[in-house]
Amino acid sequence: MTNQSAQARSAIFAKLNAAPRHVVDTPLPDWQAWQDNELTNRVERFLSCMTAAHTEIVSVTERNLEEQLVAFLRDNAFDNLLLGRDNPLAESLRVADLACDVKTYDQPIDGNKVTLFNHIEASLSIIPAAIADTGTLAIVTGEKEPRALSLVPPTHIAILRECDIVSNFNDLMATPWWIQAGWDTQPPTNLLLISGPSKTADIQQTLAYGAHGPKRLIVFMVKE
Repeated sequence: MTNQSAQARSAIFAKLNAAPRHVVDTPLPDWQAWQDNELTNRVERFLSCMTAAHTEIVSVTERNLEEQLVAFLRDNAFDNLLLGRDNPLAESLRVADLACDVKTYDQPIDGNKVTLFNHIEASLSIIPAAIADTGTLAIVTGEKEPRALSLVPPTHIAILRECDIVSNFNDLMATPWWIQAGWDTQPPTNLLLISGPSKTADIQQTLAYGAHGPKRLIVFMVKE
């Protein structure tokens, strides 16, 4: 930093520090996060929030999950599908006689950027937990689940089991999944919270979906 830049910076901070301060002593509202110990109520709230945000829900069971997933992929005629490393459904999808090419995200984004941003049509994630309060999927990213996997392809398919839906974010941090990973003492460096397809709004507050990410979010809700 040059001497001139340092002087300009000091002048700016001096003005900020000298500005009058207005203290607001209005008490905060009495607010509690939504909470319900009944799984059926958590599922109902989660689905309500998700559908309100234009998420597509496919109800399945553990027994027919793969069958329904294969049928969905065929009906939508995707040319390709991208999976994270070690996705447990990878082998089943590869032998399912699908027209789409099942790919694995197993290289750094620098070597995969053109394909990822221009050619991949859909991605598939296994969701470890979700929040009923806001209708939110929680994904911790890393080598096995790269961040771009669920943020770039125009269609994101998520597999979620009902039993993994918690009431609120505080409950999320108390799940065995969170604690076993050691995040109760060392929080993750990246946690994706997904509450529907990507959306943005212009200056007139006109909401548009899919402007900078997945246009579609499909959640396969597994009832156990």
